[in-house]
Amino acid sequence: MKKLWAAMAAGLILAAPGAAMAMDSATLLENPSQYRVIYADGKKAVYADMATVNAVQSRDLNASIENISFTMYVENYVKNPDAMAYQTGDTVADIQQYDAVAYGNKNADRYRLETKLTAVYDADGREIGGPSWKGKKVKLDADDLYYSLFRAVHALKAE
Repeated sequence: MKKLWAAMAAGLILAAPGAAMAMDSATLLENPSQYRVIYADGKKAVYADMATVNAVQSRDLNASIENISFTMYVENYVKNPDAMAYQTGDTVADIQQYDAVAYGNKNADRYRLETKLTAVYDADGREIGGPSWKGKKVKLDADDLYYSLFRAVHALKAE
């Protein structure tokens, strides 16, 4: 019986790191070295989880091809917030989590972003995703996002 309990406990310990972690607005703001802002406008802020970044670059040319895969969080803001929303801090409508890959061919000046929505959370980190979110795409300028992410990745190497 003790062996059974030990095996179950070991399974839980090994499974826990792979479990999906809920994301809230406070975590994104409190950890700027891990969650870097790579794009922002009046409607949303886009964060890259630097712990999940994997960049591959061809070294044949100085203006080469680079692919960067990462976990991306899009924090969407409430449309037309009133004064009370600002006072109570209720300005975040939702946080969308994506598996993303940014492709850049600097020689041909072509950039592309592929995203796959994996979860949707409210500002407090409770999952709110459902069938209505399935297949939702994020609209971002691939050029701007790629260069911001490229700078963030290479800044880590300089530190």
